[in-house]
Amino acid sequence: MNIQITYNWLKEYLDTDASPYEIQKDLSLGGPAIERVDKADDDYILDVEITSNRIDSASIIGIAREAAALLPRFVKKALLRKRDWTIPILKKNRLTVQIEDKEKLTNRILAVILEGVTIKKSPDYIVKRLEAAGIRSLNNLIDITNYVMLEIGHPTHVFDYDRIGTGKLVFRTAKRGERLITLDNKSYTLFGGEVVIDDGSGRIIDLPSIMGTSNSVVQNASKRIIFFIDNVNAVLIRKASMTHGIRTLAATYNEKRPDPELGYTALVRALNLIQELTTPASMSEIFDVYSKPVKPKKIEITPEFITSRIGVAIPVAKWTAYLEPLGFKVSKKTSSIVVEPPSYRASDVQIAEDVVEEVARIYGYNNLPAVLPPLTYIKQPKEIDQLFQFQSKVKHFLKDNGLHETMNYSMISEKLIRNAALEVKSHVRLKNTISEEIKFMRTHLLPSLFMNIKNNEGKREILKFFEIAKTYKKRENDLPVEKYKLGIVVNSSLSDLKGIVDALLTELHIDKFEVIPSAVNFLTKQSQAEFFVGSEKVGKYGELSTEHRLRYGLKSNVFTAIFDFETLIKVARPFAKYKPINPYSEIKLDLTYASTSKLTFSQLKKISFKTSPLLQKIELVTVFKDKVSLRFYFSSQDRNITEKEAVRELAEIKKNF
Repeated sequence: MNIQITYNWLKEYLDTDASPYEIQKDLSLGGPAIERVDKADDDYILDVEITSNRIDSASIIGIAREAAALLPRFVKKALLRKRDWTIPILKKNRLTVQIEDKEKLTNRILAVILEGVTIKKSPDYIVKRLEAAGIRSLNNLIDITNYVMLEIGHPTHVFDYDRIGTGKLVFRTAKRGERLITLDNKSYTLFGGEVVIDDGSGRIIDLPSIMGTSNSVVQNASKRIIFFIDNVNAVLIRKASMTHGIRTLAATYNEKRPDPELGYTALVRALNLIQELTTPASMSEIFDVYSKPVKPKKIEITPEFITSRIGVAIPVAKWTAYLEPLGFKVSKKTSSIVVEPPSYRASDVQIAEDVVEEVARIYGYNNLPAVLPPLTYIKQPKEIDQLFQFQSKVKHFLKDNGLHETMNYSMISEKLIRNAALEVKSHVRLKNTISEEIKFMRTHLLPSLFMNIKNNEGKREILKFFEIAKTYKKRENDLPVEKYKLGIVVNSSLSDLKGIVDALLTELHIDKFEVIPSAVNFLTKQSQAEFFVGSEKVGKYGELSTEHRLRYGLKSNVFTAIFDFETLIKVARPFAKYKPINPYSEIKLDLTYASTSKLTFSQLKKISFKTSPLLQKIELVTVFKDKVSLRFYFSSQDRNITEKEAVRELAEIKKNF
């Protein structure tokens, strides 16, 4: 994420003589990267990039703290200015806050009621600073919430107390189908599980940490308000924000786990600004529910450990001086140092290596010696290596035979699932999908491949695609079963597909396979079959039925094959089985028979080879309607046979039909 701040605003918290451009150059080497500096009247706008794990630096105070630690390394004066605010006189609390599940939903909730506020335009300095940050000024109260978020680093919110009506705030999870209208007048239907606030009667008045609702927003006539700070479960915030596509600056902050301790600082700062800008008549006590206090982990580390990781021996006093401006507490033990990170760094500084990183970045990555790490040979797992090599072999073979490899999403739409006559409930559903087109993990490759054909029809006459990828079979109360599959689709002809499949099996040295009729609902009954190697089912092929072809919107006939890739690996042989060339002559005899459901080509082959020891090969010559012409090759490995013997062998074969 990026935030925009002004140079003069930063200097309210940073005592430095460094220019904006010097801050940009030096801070970017070890802290937040300042991507741009733009002149704006008598000020400068700094565009700062904040990495996801460093939400603590997404504020004026956070950037000032980083600069106070880093700039002295470049002989620049830089000290963090500490500012203290006092809380105005308090009255008795009249607010009720209920939380359905404190452990699950919230980390900390802070709220206060103010009466007699005046809604008006904000002072020019606030308007200019907010506009420089890309935030439109609305009124003094709304502007204070945004101003404090940028200054302190924790989002804040404000409600109209009288529009809520009940004086209650109830935190709970939403029920599926509940509706709300946000501040921008957009209506949303909730999926269930989102964190919401209602007024005690069930009426939702806020989508906390993301966006307020239109029924509780502060208006020009508002006199009593609730100033409110919520630190909510970051996972639930991220999920709700992404599911509904509500990407606000508040959501971006809150999903990155801002420090709950900052909530109190933000509230006190906001109250001072409110007292200055709106002159409230009275204020209630602060309501504070701190469900999960932050407990930073104390990390024990030795100077030798730091030296071993960065290759430089830095004196303890020196790296202690690096850490303390960042808020770390450093204490000495007999033979080690104990480092305690501040609460705002508790989530990303948890192990000794994290401390090393802090020392290294302040010392300067550019000052570390260029030393190659020791090289260690790591043997690759045999199983993964075998899978990779086999995939590579199959891919290269299919590409060499005129097929194009596709790489589709592992997720598909509900429509594609129904087109394939599959059960939607048997698919793993994504909870936070960003599109209906990628909502379910696919259990088959073919729906995606059929769409590849559809999307390319008209661009060229003949289309041939293949894909090797994982499929995901749903399991109850467990992770899905992941299996590699090979899918092939062509729009040329069934014989072309058979040729590709036969050539592939030959390339993999799978010569003893059996083809038997299958009954797959999306393939034409008369044009489909399954492959078996022994008892192992390897795959199936056939022509896509007219019904399913029309479901996909395909214009041409489509022929497809699908293989269990892991079974292919199992039955394939790494080398061809060689046998010497037969030195004796062979005799060829032709036979035509009527194909029926009781006598398929596969069954005939099986019967023929079992009957005749002299039979070497059977070839398909022609097919006309139900008439199939075959060519039989007879020979012996130890002598020349006569035509009479061959005729006799063929007669024996015919007897067994």
